[in-house]
Amino acid sequence: MRLVVLSDSHRAKRKLDSIVQKHLTDADMFIFLGDGEADFDEILTYNPSIKYERVSGNCDWDSVYPTFKILDNIAGKRILITHGHPFQVKHGYTVIEEYAKKIGADIVLFGHTHIQYIQNEFENGFYMMNPGSAANGEYGMVDIEKSGVMLIECRI
Repeated sequence: MRLVVLSDSHRAKRKLDSIVQKHLTDADMFIFLGDGEADFDEILTYNPSIKYERVSGNCDWDSVYPTFKILDNIAGKRILITHGHPFQVKHGYTVIEEYAKKIGADIVLFGHTHIQYIQNEFENGFYMMNPGSAANGEYGMVDIEKSGVMLIECRI
């Protein structure tokens, strides 16, 4: 299973759209981690059949979406998705790591810092990724196979 992970588009709809269009045929699911909710909404209007999950960011005013979510049984994995601000990721990863351990997450996906980050080894009992900022052309992919999980930093 391939997940394309997006975050922080901040009105850079063309870059966000470029990423989505590039992966329409190879992504099983898109995961949007917030701060660009209106951008993602617009992309969904002309790509209504894509499978996705999403959360809101600190700049998504009046959002109806949660700031974090637990996805169970995505290719047999438990995935925590969040923008990151509820877990203070700009000040380190301790809070989000403790929560991930508490809920038994296999994979943690977060944004907010605009800095790509991958913990590709199964450290602390889970994998962790920040895809960076889609406004800068950055995104991530998570490939989940029977043989394991691979997190990949990408850029258009």
